[in-house]
Amino acid sequence: MNRVIFTILFIAIIVIPISSNLHLDDIISDSEFIKNIGSKFSPTTTVVEAFEIKLTEQEKTDLKVVNEKINNLEANVYSSTANILNAELVDVNKKVNEIKAFYNYEKFTLKNNGIKGLYLNGYHYLVNEKIEPIFQILESTDVNTVVIDVKTDNGHLLYESEIEEVLTLNNIRKKFSAEDIVSFKNSYEIYLIGRVVAFQDPIYAQKYPASAILDLSNGQPYSQDGQFFLDPSDDLARKYILNVAIEACELGFDEIQLDYIRYPDTNNTNLQFDEESTLETRTKNINSFLLEVREELHARGCLLSADIFGYVLIAKNDNGIGQLLEPLLENVDFISPMVYPSHYSKGSYGLSNPNSYPYEIITASLNDGLKRGVDKVKLRPFLQGFWHTDEQVRLNIKAAEDLGVGWLLWNNVSNYNLEYFAKLDS
Repeated sequence: MNRVIFTILFIAIIVIPISSNLHLDDIISDSEFIKNIGSKFSPTTTVVEAFEIKLTEQEKTDLKVVNEKINNLEANVYSSTANILNAELVDVNKKVNEIKAFYNYEKFTLKNNGIKGLYLNGYHYLVNEKIEPIFQILESTDVNTVVIDVKTDNGHLLYESEIEEVLTLNNIRKKFSAEDIVSFKNSYEIYLIGRVVAFQDPIYAQKYPASAILDLSNGQPYSQDGQFFLDPSDDLARKYILNVAIEACELGFDEIQLDYIRYPDTNNTNLQFDEESTLETRTKNINSFLLEVREELHARGCLLSADIFGYVLIAKNDNGIGQLLEPLLENVDFISPMVYPSHYSKGSYGLSNPNSYPYEIITASLNDGLKRGVDKVKLRPFLQGFWHTDEQVRLNIKAAEDLGVGWLLWNNVSNYNLEYFAKLDS
């Protein structure tokens, strides 16, 4: 029995000092604990006389220092572990949002037999004579997708923004809120795309000329037919557009579509950029920006598409604008080549008047992309909803559907005839 008590005493003496939660008073009063142990044994048991651990003042000070160091170490370990876990949770949440975005898209397209959409000029969102016919189209035809301006060609934001620059730009022209967007989407069970005009912005270019492309002939931001182009190699311009895309996603759009995601299409060689304009730098700046935007949007549950010129499907170089097919495909979820027959020159695909042959032009153009390896899932052309008869518009749509790709119909003033589209009961 003496050995038992001795063992207990030995363990008590050894364990107590190294406990990270132990305080000095606990150590000094441990004689009471030892006495209590002795009282639990029978009267016939021989008990070692309890004793008190005596410490000098210096030893007490040293113990306090050690105890504080242990507590600080514990706090640091806890804080570091918490930070690591929080970072991992953030990454997991981003990945979940990305997976959910693709899942919802695939679910929607399977249910609705692909994307069949039209463009609604954002300025018309509150104009009854424009929006009511579109409501009717959504209710009675197979159209299931709407593209709405978020940032317009004029540089206006059509929602309340919290981006710092808007105070200087004074460019908010509110047409809708997050509640409006979600209500519209849910009421008609549609896929909703927010259009963001990227590197063409007359307001930003003139308010922040250092972020615009400089015309060396006059020392002013470069303009082309009333359009002012931002420099795709300028960090501030890129950050502003990125922030607009993020806010658009958070409004409730399923997808963000970047238009004017390019350098100006001009032969003017008297222009100055932050970074010299070459094939390498142009394609680098456009695609690095797309990649950055896509990562931010995926993390928030939105997908990314880009409008491109129709000729990009066949061009072997970037034609001076930074749009080269293969790199673009790597950095966006979908491309929307603008294959408007009216925009093809005389003799294109052997046709003297391409605008009169919408089915042939669109079929040939989209096939150019498919032959270069574009996945049909990523190919979603903008079709011509202007300067065509009802039958010609239907031929636009038929050309896309015969190739098994989704489509979007463009009309800048939001005018669409019900007869363009297949009825739901047909």
